[in-house]
Amino acid sequence: MEIYNINGILENLTREETVNKNGFYVVQNTIGNFTYLGFEKIHEIESLSIELRNLLAIKMFGSISEYHRILEHPIYPLVAQAGIDAEIRVSKVDFEKFVNEYEDKQTIFRMLYFFDIDNLIGTLQNSVLETHYAVGEFYKQLNVNNFLINEDVLIIDDGIQYAAGGIVVNITSLVNRIFICLYSILDFITKIVHEVEQLQLEFDSYPKLRSKDTLFGYAKKTKFNEMKNTLFEKTDYRKMIEYLRNEIIHNASIDNIPKVYQKMENKKIVEKFILLPDFTDGIINSYKNRKRFFDNDTKLNEILPDLINDYFTRLSFTLQQVNEYCR
Repeated sequence: MEIYNINGILENLTREETVNKNGFYVVQNTIGNFTYLGFEKIHEIESLSIELRNLLAIKMFGSISEYHRILEHPIYPLVAQAGIDAEIRVSKVDFEKFVNEYEDKQTIFRMLYFFDIDNLIGTLQNSVLETHYAVGEFYKQLNVNNFLINEDVLIIDDGIQYAAGGIVVNITSLVNRIFICLYSILDFITKIVHEVEQLQLEFDSYPKLRSKDTLFGYAKKTKFNEMKNTLFEKTDYRKMIEYLRNEIIHNASIDNIPKVYQKMENKKIVEKFILLPDFTDGIINSYKNRKRFFDNDTKLNEILPDLINDYFTRLSFTLQQVNEYCR
């Protein structure tokens, strides 16, 4: 079992020795799951997501036992997954006909709406797991790969050189994926909050989700806006995530030429890292048209553990507050 280090260099150390030396490590087990600082928050988020489903089920169906009865209903798989999951193969026309012809309209409309919200919660959970995996894979790739085109060819014996082009595409695509997922979580927790705050309990028709077109910007209209210790609090990390995600979406990269830097000592690689542009209080340092200044030596692989741990901690607390609101 390999231990992947924050500096990108594999060392023959125990977990305890690695923590004492570097303060952070990533381990991948035999079935491919990653463990690292903040991993326990994933379990909290999963548990809180299940709790939120149950709280909403009580509001909409009256009790957990009634909700469980719904889960045993013959139409459950179709109502829960048609138009959402590939496991249910049905056309839009056939599904619409089924809904229109179903006699107990109140029941089917209630079920449809509940499982639409359930899908929002499930998508949030999937985004969390995808982020968690991408972070683990990022450190794995940083550790196991030599980013030199040829392992025996060094441009310098001592100092720093960088690799660019196709050789770094795999790891920079993971960086892009991490920040896109983090921002998607902001969108989906906002959708959930919007829907919970304006939960619909009348089912004379099949209601559209009020949060259907909601994105993170809507958060300022909710009761959770700027709530301390939640994802809605405007922190330096959150501002950084928003900026980097927008750079990736609109400009394809967080750097003009994506690079992995490698520090050499005595013809040996002793450190690998990816640089981030300079930020001040979460805001990118810019001058007119120039916004990629690199003077602070901010290394993504060094700040990412704290950023992710802070983010998952805030998401867990956010879900706790949403659940309290639903009680």
